[in-house]
Amino acid sequence: MPLVLSLDETLALQDELITAYKAEDLQRRLKLWAKTEKLAGAPSALAATEEREAALLEIQMPIVAKYGFEASAKGVMEAMRYYARKEFSAWNQVIKRNNWMEMVLQAGEPLDNYNHVWMQQEVRNQGYYRPIPETRYPLIQTSTNAHFPEGIIKPVPRTDMLSADATEELLAACKRSDVAKASSLLGARKVGSSAKAVAVNIGYKSLGVAGAKTLGKALSSDLEVLELDVSGNCIGPEGAKALASGLPPRLRVLKLNIANNRIMQDGANAIFNMIPKSAEVLSMGLAGMKIGTEGAIALAEKIPPGVRDLTLDLFGNGVGDAGIEAISKALPKTLEFFHVVLQENALGRRGFFMFDRQVGDPLHEHHLPNLTPAKFIKAGGIELPEFSIDQDGVVTRQIDFKKDF
Repeated sequence: MPLVLSLDETLALQDELITAYKAEDLQRRLKLWAKTEKLAGAPSALAATEEREAALLEIQMPIVAKYGFEASAKGVMEAMRYYARKEFSAWNQVIKRNNWMEMVLQAGEPLDNYNHVWMQQEVRNQGYYRPIPETRYPLIQTSTNAHFPEGIIKPVPRTDMLSADATEELLAACKRSDVAKASSLLGARKVGSSAKAVAVNIGYKSLGVAGAKTLGKALSSDLEVLELDVSGNCIGPEGAKALASGLPPRLRVLKLNIANNRIMQDGANAIFNMIPKSAEVLSMGLAGMKIGTEGAIALAEKIPPGVRDLTLDLFGNGVGDAGIEAISKALPKTLEFFHVVLQENALGRRGFFMFDRQVGDPLHEHHLPNLTPAKFIKAGGIELPEFSIDQDGVVTRQIDFKKDF
């Protein structure tokens, strides 16, 4: 059974740690260690860090043990992860105590980590906070979070992706149209231990049309998971068509970033037409593709009927309210997570809030019952106001956001 603490118990645990950290003798030693640790590269700096961690561990172990955690370094780390959990970190009391702990442990030195004012304002105003959505982001993540001492979580390179050296070999093989070599390299590093998954990032590598054609031929038709970033490679419409023809037909997970490739409408349609209906996780990077309303409608028609996790980077595509309406109506009831970037799409109020209404209104015709506000992430803004005012002060209605959905 996993350990379960109430909010009051979690706050009490934090309070005990803060009291222990504020002890005069420990504060004196923390300042001394901080000064020594600034001597980067010196043996004394490493020794000071190790001494600091050992001293803090001696203080932390008996305290966390009182709340059911193991009296060890592992137990301390589990305790720190526990009160950093999402359901607790959204509480103002927990946020304040986390900040106070950071300040006390730094003993007057600059803070390494701090929960910002805007987070606490969100908690005050809405009862919770959500991270600020990124306007552009890597669909194919090259790092993953790992746990370090003292409950710290840091990004580290993924070990389940094609390595940098192997990626360069793959790029060279694709450019010289060596399908056999490319296929071999794509089979050299799989996601986990599966022979049915591949993850590779070759964004902005000047792949070109010929390279994209080779890459499409090198993909195994047996794949079930494909994470592929070919953004910024000038693959053009023909390269997009070739890549589309090579997409495995039985994918459960497809994360494809084709942003900034000038694939035109024909290339985009070719990609959309080959999106497997079996996909449960779908991420499409389409930034700068200028697919317009017609492209958005074509994408909407090919959204898999059972998709649970959907990410659409539509930055700079000018899809308009009509394009967003087509996508919104195509979203299946199975959807549980939705991240969409809407900047530079000429959206009025109606288009910008269309997805929100589906999430928040149970009586809506296209309500998404499994998608909660916490799992709906949207970046963008209203770009086309309802009314325009000319230099003579004449007000003209440009759009009618009251139009029936």
